[in-house]
Amino acid sequence: MFNLKKLQSILLISALITTSSSVPLQAAIRQQPHPVLTESNETYLALSWGDIWKKLRRKRKGGGGRGGAICAIAPAKLVDADSLHSKQGEILEIWSDRPLFLWNIPGGTVTRIELSRQGDKEAFWNRPIKGETRAVYDGEPLQPGQSYVWKLSASEPYPIETSVMFQVMEPETRDRISAELISIALVQQLKDPSPEALAMEKVHYFAERELWSDALRELYSVPNPSAELRNAIALLQAHDFCAEDEPNVSASQ
Repeated sequence: MFNLKKLQSILLISALITTSSSVPLQAAIRQQPHPVLTESNETYLALSWGDIWKKLRRKRKGGGGRGGAICAIAPAKLVDADSLHSKQGEILEIWSDRPLFLWNIPGGTVTRIELSRQGDKEAFWNRPIKGETRAVYDGEPLQPGQSYVWKLSASEPYPIETSVMFQVMEPETRDRISAELISIALVQQLKDPSPEALAMEKVHYFAERELWSDALRELYSVPNPSAELRNAIALLQAHDFCAEDEPNVSASQ
């Protein structure tokens, strides 16, 4: 299914480039629908926040980072149990150089978030947390190819810390994705220029590539979200991404 969708995206971009000099762009867009092929059958359906929620909510094997009662959701590994794209021991890669930090702590409260470069003892960015379950990095852009560690500290229900390592992807890969996102934005501008519609396309793009942290960042970034999106966010925030659907055999050996 992934290869089919990827082929459709390539054909769409190729058609736009080919027809741009002789056919109005609006006409080219109308001739290139952007359907979603369901997993249960070969029926095309319109993409919705409900579809995206189903992609993100699936149980993960060796999922989000757990530190006692703190569940680090993003950036953290959210790997499909049947994924073929993740290898044991790989460092999590993200596209964004200003990531969203997302977590869950049932019955407790996180008090501080810190970000440091891998190997450094001192954090170069930190923020006090007062009841929130997310924070957006607002410092200088993170560097492609560099690895970082983000740490959460909580005082309730008891003092505890958890940390997760991630890496901003290498410049070549990141630039390619940036170019593809620009193409998506140009097409979406003619279909539906609303911020929420564009975010939906980007979330789908990242989810199909298992870039879950970037998908979540786009989902949470929509200003004035619709009721459906607010519901999807509430479901995601309440979901236990750190639970495993089956024992992680490789981790226990």
